[in-house]
Amino acid sequence: MDDDARADRTARAVAAARAVAEEHGIAVEAPAVLHDLFSVVVHLAPAPVVMRIPTVLPPSRRADPARTLAERRDEIAVSVALGDLGFPTTRPSPLLPAVPFELDGFVMTAWEHVAVLPDAELDDSPGYVADLHAALRGIDLPSLPFLVFWDDWLTETLDLLADLPEILAPADLALARREYERIDEVFGSPEAFAAAFPHAGVQPIHGDAPTHNVLLTADGPVVTDLEHTCRGPVEWDLAMTGPEFVSAYDSAAVLRGGRPADRELLALCESARWLQIVCCLGLAPWSPPALVEGIVPLVATWRDYVSAT
Repeated sequence: MDDDARADRTARAVAAARAVAEEHGIAVEAPAVLHDLFSVVVHLAPAPVVMRIPTVLPPSRRADPARTLAERRDEIAVSVALGDLGFPTTRPSPLLPAVPFELDGFVMTAWEHVAVLPDAELDDSPGYVADLHAALRGIDLPSLPFLVFWDDWLTETLDLLADLPEILAPADLALARREYERIDEVFGSPEAFAAAFPHAGVQPIHGDAPTHNVLLTADGPVVTDLEHTCRGPVEWDLAMTGPEFVSAYDSAAVLRGGRPADRELLALCESARWLQIVCCLGLAPWSPPALVEGIVPLVATWRDYVSAT
């Protein structure tokens, strides 16, 4: 996607978010885009409302938004449940209904605006993730799917990559397909996972690198971007954090009634996370150039990682 096409899509997403807000009586004078990569995140200033609008989606999700709408409903439910337990999280905006909205081909959710401290850093990141997991164990949401990050999104993007040899070489695509088949033997169903790792168990997890999806405020850290929350192993949230982080997490988790990370399962989660990154290249036709340019150099690192594991 070139810059002009991306700018047009961003403008349309912001216009849709503004229209939804104004339909609910919210005056929007100066919308400000806070983030524009996989989603457009826009502050509908001066109202304390932030809309998040997923924009980099595979064709099947754009043609049929039912899956995206269901995931956004789960995200809202988890946010509310965590907040009710006293765990700080971004909350749905009280100025609009706590539901996902759909307009002009976009699905979006409305959140309270949070004032973030510049240059602040999270203290004790492993302990924070252990706290989050302990809180997530306390919520009861039977609708949460199993391993939402391991679904037909991967097979669809792998198929899309077959038409993009200039982005991912055929040999690398073949390697990615082999990796998918290997990991799918475990992650392909709850039954397969339970058979492979009967001692691990699953629980609600954040689903998308929680230490990178936390807002640091004057009142402390606030977890955000729960759009991939699902039932899965805690190891997924620890993927690519490094051995020192995981060791510290183990100690913190046990103190909070959790379990230490299984190293074999952690390695499988890291392989799956790497494959996710590579598969993002299948969305190149709808992605900002910076996203593609950032991932392409990682392919060689991923290739070396697979060879070493």
